[in-house]
Amino acid sequence: MSDSDSQFQIEREFGLSHSDFHRIFPRIEPTARRISASQFNVVRSDGRQLEINLSVEKIRKLGVLKIPYMQIMFRFSGWSGAQRAEFFKNFERSFQKGGG
Repeated sequence: MSDSDSQFQIEREFGLSHSDFHRIFPRIEPTARRISASQFNVVRSDGRQLEINLSVEKIRKLGVLKIPYMQIMFRFSGWSGAQRAEFFKNFERSFQKGGG
């Protein structure tokens, strides 16, 4: 079995709110289908698939600051390691927040 035929799953924490995700993700994956408020599917023309599940949004308190965060589960099917790395590079860059 080649690397691109494998299933790969990873869960990561991101400092995002659900509204941030719902606003930004369709810009970077225009073909993504929203299955529910917490689940998205992406099917690429070459057959690669990606399922994304969002956890419940949580709040981290740092003094007076309240920062939203959530766990995001990514399930890749048919993606090579290089393709997943490129996806995450673009994903993380798209969700970066600037500071002053």
